[in-house]
Amino acid sequence: MSHRALVAYERPDGRFDVHTSRLGGLDCRLARSITPSDPYASGDVDPAPNVVARPFEHVLTMVDLARHEAVYRVGAEYDVETYLPLWFGFEHYLGERPTTGDNQGVIVAVDGPDEAAELRRWLRAAKGVLATAISDGALDVVGAQTILDRAVRQHFDGEVLDPRRRDR
Repeated sequence: MSHRALVAYERPDGRFDVHTSRLGGLDCRLARSITPSDPYASGDVDPAPNVVARPFEHVLTMVDLARHEAVYRVGAEYDVETYLPLWFGFEHYLGERPTTGDNQGVIVAVDGPDEAAELRRWLRAAKGVLATAISDGALDVVGAQTILDRAVRQHFDGEVLDPRRRDR
């Protein structure tokens, strides 16, 4: 299984080059392993950028919330900020085929692996409860996604970003 991540490296002009990682989403490991002396984390980050010179807001629109497990923002001094994409899809819980183009969710800044693990556990539990309400006919998917969005914003102190909005 792949643990996909996007890694955005800040350029001197303040824009970002976007790289990929196939294992970087696992346990937020890149937050600890990207350093000035090892900028590509011993090969965990592809050194060839996929996209160059983009504002960070545009980087966020590249995130596939259902597939990426982490996003890293690497500053010019190699300070690393970690974000978790939270996908609000319910197909897995409801036994339905995935809906194409359903990239509903948010991206949340986390302080480290412990907070990331807590957030992931919380999201699985919340989605399980809401999926039961959908199955029972008490909620529709859009209503459940709205509840998740509101709950994430209230429950976690970190920055919450909407990858679909460019007016941040």
